[in-house]
Amino acid sequence: MDASAFYAYLTRARRDLWAELRRPSDGDLSRPIIPAQGARCLKDLALHVATVEDGWFRGDLLGRSLVFGRLGWPEPASADGDWHHEDKPLDTLLAYWEAVEAATLAGWPELLEVAASGRRIPVGESRPETLSADEVLWHVMGHEVRHTAQMVQMIRLLGHTPPSLDRVFVLGR
Repeated sequence: MDASAFYAYLTRARRDLWAELRRPSDGDLSRPIIPAQGARCLKDLALHVATVEDGWFRGDLLGRSLVFGRLGWPEPASADGDWHHEDKPLDTLLAYWEAVEAATLAGWPELLEVAASGRRIPVGESRPETLSADEVLWHVMGHEVRHTAQMVQMIRLLGHTPPSLDRVFVLGR
């Protein structure tokens, strides 16, 4: 499968997830399900997934300013360093995710060019490892799959019926 087809699947799966996230109460969306230092609630993961795509695709691969800056919030130090968003409205978080997706789709041809370039991207400022731009593209998409699976489980733990985000089901609709 190519990256374009996989990203198209992600955009379709997001619609199902976003629709389901609009059903539970704000209290459920904000409720800490995971007793952890990082993401604890559905809102945390919604913002995290979008922030990772925004940072890697716009910041690291394209060298552009992040969509995040349009929110008027302080820029997170890292995608992992800004948690606990139970106080933020879901509509704001999803509007950001939607804007990140729109920016990714607008820049997709350029992202594919960068991915094919063989350019190396640092994993982090304090780490020596690098990834190829193509590996970054796949890392971000795989990252979303992992965290949206967590979100599906969290929805289930809250007593709601989550959407099936498996590729075979999403593409069959």
